[in-house]
Amino acid sequence: MTGATGSDSTPLLGVSQPISMAKPTEKEVVMSDQLDGTLKSFNLYESEEEMETRLEVLRNVNSLVKRWVKEVSLTKMPADECEKVGGKLFTFGSYRLGVHGRGADIDSLCVVPRHIDRSDFFTSFYKMLSEDPNVTDLHAVEDAFVPVIKLYYNKIDMDILFARLALKEVPDDQTLHDDMLLKNLDEKCIRSLNGSRVADQILRLVPKVETFTLTLRAIKLWAQNHGIYSNVLGFLGGVSWAILVARVCQLYPNYAPSKLVNRFFMVFAKWEWPHPVLLKDIDSSPRPDISALHDLIPSHADHYSRFPRTEFDIQRLEITTDIMEGHCEWKELFEEVNFFSRYKHFLVVVCSADSEEHHLVWEGMVKSKLRHLIGSLERNPRITLGHINPKTYKPNMNPCPFQIGYENPVAEMWFVGLEFNKSMMGTKNVVLTEEITGFHDTVNRATRYSKGRETFTDDMKMLLNYVARKDLIKWIPKSELTKGRGARKPPSATASSLPSTPRAVIERRQSTSTSVEATSTPSTAGEVSSTTPSEAGPSNGGEKKEGDDKEKEVPMEDGTNGEVMDQTCSSSSTSSEAVVTSSTVAETPPTSGLPSVIKLSHSTSMPNLGASATSDRQPAQQLPLSNPDEANAANPIPTETVKNDLISGIDSRLLNRKRSAEGIIDDDSSAHKARRMEAV
Repeated sequence: MTGATGSDSTPLLGVSQPISMAKPTEKEVVMSDQLDGTLKSFNLYESEEEMETRLEVLRNVNSLVKRWVKEVSLTKMPADECEKVGGKLFTFGSYRLGVHGRGADIDSLCVVPRHIDRSDFFTSFYKMLSEDPNVTDLHAVEDAFVPVIKLYYNKIDMDILFARLALKEVPDDQTLHDDMLLKNLDEKCIRSLNGSRVADQILRLVPKVETFTLTLRAIKLWAQNHGIYSNVLGFLGGVSWAILVARVCQLYPNYAPSKLVNRFFMVFAKWEWPHPVLLKDIDSSPRPDISALHDLIPSHADHYSRFPRTEFDIQRLEITTDIMEGHCEWKELFEEVNFFSRYKHFLVVVCSADSEEHHLVWEGMVKSKLRHLIGSLERNPRITLGHINPKTYKPNMNPCPFQIGYENPVAEMWFVGLEFNKSMMGTKNVVLTEEITGFHDTVNRATRYSKGRETFTDDMKMLLNYVARKDLIKWIPKSELTKGRGARKPPSATASSLPSTPRAVIERRQSTSTSVEATSTPSTAGEVSSTTPSEAGPSNGGEKKEGDDKEKEVPMEDGTNGEVMDQTCSSSSTSSEAVVTSSTVAETPPTSGLPSVIKLSHSTSMPNLGASATSDRQPAQQLPLSNPDEANAANPIPTETVKNDLISGIDSRLLNRKRSAEGIIDDDSSAHKARRMEAV
């Protein structure tokens, strides 16, 4: 089915017929321009000068890669064979997709020929970077799930992964889409290649790249401002949001971005989870039998993990409909929600070191393990929800609300909002000793067995404290407590029973900013919460300290009813293909400004759809399912080269030049993500 074209030459991509082939109206085009203007008002776009700086950084690092590969090759082979060994830097992530913002990092991949080892990457290449005067904040995370070198090059944040291909040379025109490149590679190389391959697949599987990128920028901003954007912390990450947006673009290949944002919430509010979101039919393309890939495919249980429908609820659909009808503006959708207005109880995780250099290493270690803390909290039957705020905060230092043991600590904090299951509260207090101790043990084990364990020192500390909302003023600045709008409780009424007044107007009348300041009370210097501070450093070996036997209790002021979650936290990364799966969505035309009913059906091969399957009441074209390659032949991929294309994916203007119909994208959505996203 992928690769065929409609009557207007629009590519028809995906695993099902499009819902509608309707072209955008003049009003929808104007609304898209307004959407773009709103995104610019949030300072998302780089200036031409900043874009050129990124290009120059990539050129320089690409040159370093080539020079390094040649120098290492000279120690392993004759000099006359080292001239063509090559080496290449690829990009992926938000930069490759063309949706990066100002100050965003660049995800990159160093691809080398077979005689270059990973140990060379973390020794000689690391040394070469350390000697470059443009490089700052350099550190390696060699034992990570996907090993990486992190740095700032000319003040641009970069992550560099490593992958060795089973090739004698890696020329400038090397591509990564061929699955056979994965043969004879270790798991870490396959995972490292995954990011670049997935990004390219997504761009090949959307009908119009420019429309996709603007829509994705909008959805990313919305997710970030609602505190549900972070793959490391257990939420959907950038690639997962990109897959969801790409699927909507496939279902409405001609729609303008403004209307696609509206349809995004409509489709996924009614999606029949846990059905995955496929961008391509898994069974239609022959794939090589590579045994190393089998262990990277999500387990059978992962396919039945829960996924939130709440986050894509009727409120988001209504506000985007109100925007399209002129009842409110785009900024209403993107307005930041104050995290601290959502909960009355918090667990604060403090990460502290004695220098910026040490803190950089320690903060990365603690952050990578936080999802395990959330999982253990949510396995406690008395806790309905543990929602971690992806944003980090600098603590108030005068006076400091915690004790470290040395002066001038470099510290950051994460806050976990807690909802308690009131129906299960048999006593007044909730005991969190097991969860806190278990998290300390997890971090301690990770530091003890880390390849870079010598970099962890006694001055690296981690504290966990319970904090009531009224005491937050002791920990973070007042400006953070009053920032953004207050959280709103989901309405009990259904969409059909809502009054005719536009939703945004109703909310503006009924809702005021529930600032935390209003519930905060002044506190005396040195006063702390009722929880005894828990402290751990990387060198204590998990041994108990004096006072550790004392149970950590949270005084209950209130609680909220809710389903108890008993799921483990998991985050998986799969091979080079792209899945977050797919269905056909049948939409009934709206009768009062909102779609009244949408129905989702799922099958392995999609049959012809009748006229009722499209919102413009036209029959969907039957696409060739048996041989996608023949369909692609009718829509050839442009092969022209672009001058000065030194690095694959450097310039977003090249994105719409590369089309294909290969690949699947895997998403690791699971129950712990669902609970966090349902909290918004």
